[in-house]
Formats: sequence, structure tokens, C-alpha cells
Amino acid sequence: MRLPLCVLPLLVVAGCGHSAHSHPVARPAEPRPVSIEVEVYDPYTNLVWENVSVRVVESYQEWSGCTCVSPWLDWFLTDASGRVFLDEYVLADAEVGFLEDGSGRAILDPYRDDDEAVVLLEIDAVGFVPVYVEVTLRWDQPDVLVEVPFF
Repeated sequence: MRLPLCVLPLLVVAGCGHSAHSHPVARPAEPRPVSIEVEVYDPYTNLVWENVSVRVVESYQEWSGCTCVSPWLDWFLTDASGRVFLDEYVLADAEVGFLEDGSGRAILDPYRDDDEAVVLLEIDAVGFVPVYVEVTLRWDQPDVLVEVPFF
């Protein structure tokens, strides 16, 4: 069977087209768990402070427009490296308004009005004046290390 010459160019052009399957499909961005690592140090000596207390006081949540105060007085002590890690479970348990996933982890959504929170921390030790630090968490930077001078 011979194809007319006018049909052949149509078949070639049809074969060169892009199908819907050749384009990458944009996946919706997923929520991300958030965490804060706090390092407490002496600004005069640059040495770190061990056994300094850190707690989550409150958090401003962009998604709700709410500043939620933690009903708990849970303190976490810095270790020998002068650090304490407040993971996504600790932040959720502080009950400061974070959205939570099915595992009970504090998360931020990627959407414009859901992607940021500001957490207020209190750093304290016996014989010292407490220090308060605001830590901004964003969906594109969900894990933050904050260094706090303490004297």
C-alpha cells in the first residue's frame, strides 16, 4: 500500500509534537517539620554554657495570625556543647499554635500565608538575668541554629 505524498508530511509533523506526558509535572510542595537548635555561650570568653535552661514561651503563627502562649513551663538544659535541640515534637508539645502533621510534629506549610512562625524562647540560669530571643522559622528554612550570648 502506497501512501499519497501529501499524507507523509502530516504523519511526520504529528510524530514530532510534544505529548502531555513529556512535560514534567510540578509536585505540590509538602509541609515541613520545624526545629530550633540553641547554643548558649559567654560572649567574653566564647566558651559555651552547660546546664542553662531553655524554654518555649510563645509563638506567633502566620497561618492563624495568633500569638499563642505555651501553657507549660517545660525547661530543657543545654548539654556539654552548650546546645539544646528543640525538635518538631517539642515545638508541637509546647502548644504554641503550630500546625501538626499526622505524627504530631510541628510543621509549616509552603503556602504564602502559612509559611512562617516566630518563636519566643527564654534562656535562664540561677543567678543570671533571663534572656529572651525571637527565632523566625520559615518553610524554606525550617531548621534553625540560634547562638545566644549569655552573661
